[in-house]
Amino acid sequence: MLSVEKQILYLISSTRDIDVKTLVDIYEARDVSPQIIRNTLSRLKKDGYIESTERSRYAVTPLGSEFIQTINRKPLLIEQQWDGVWHMVMFEVPEADRKKRDAFRGGLLQLGFGLLYKSVYISPWDYTEDVLLLADNLGITDWVTLGKGSFVHNGITPEKAGEIWSLNSLNEVYLTKQEWIHSRFSPSLESLLKEKPVDDRALFVRFLELGEIIAELGLSDPILPEELLPEGWIGRSCFLEYQRLLRTIAGAIPEESAYRVFVNRFTAS
Repeated sequence: MLSVEKQILYLISSTRDIDVKTLVDIYEARDVSPQIIRNTLSRLKKDGYIESTERSRYAVTPLGSEFIQTINRKPLLIEQQWDGVWHMVMFEVPEADRKKRDAFRGGLLQLGFGLLYKSVYISPWDYTEDVLLLADNLGITDWVTLGKGSFVHNGITPEKAGEIWSLNSLNEVYLTKQEWIHSRFSPSLESLLKEKPVDDRALFVRFLELGEIIAELGLSDPILPEELLPEGWIGRSCFLEYQRLLRTIAGAIPEESAYRVFVNRFTAS
């Protein structure tokens, strides 16, 4: 799922339901065209993540709620202690169902699995329920096998993990994002936070901008345990910094603001 789709799904999940005009107005401030918003809503509805409650109004479905819970859990792994157990997904989907096979692969990668061998994916974290749900939604459970355990030969070292998950390239992405955060985003945010009265719309736009960056990184970062990360890895510190910034922005949006409902979960202690 693209980061903009994840973000819109998150916004919809923050309310009982929401009308298209509200979403269009929100993204107008980010120069996102109404047609892109409508196309995104159509894709989310087609994939079963949202449903129409009435004309031009949408609510999240149980599938959409499960997906949001999954992506919200991923950042929590940064603070989690790894138990040393590896989780493995093996599958052999017929060529006739290659679209389902490709969708399954894409879902595994977004969860944080890495390709060990052809059609053999591994993760240090337990995503059993998410994998089974993904396979069930695609109708390929009969072709998927799950396992867990340890490697007794040729195990996963930090060097090998770096190759499997392309961590050097991902580190460069973090460096680029970090430069933008420090040189442009943070100074702009500091100016906004000093304004009286607070410009809640401008703050919410910053919230969306940073949220989209976090979503993009969340799609590609497997959030590996520290013992599997290479020297010089900045992903962990960056991710924690961005989450702190997001909470700061959320807390600065007044409670009476129309945008407050979309950030409440980031202000809870």
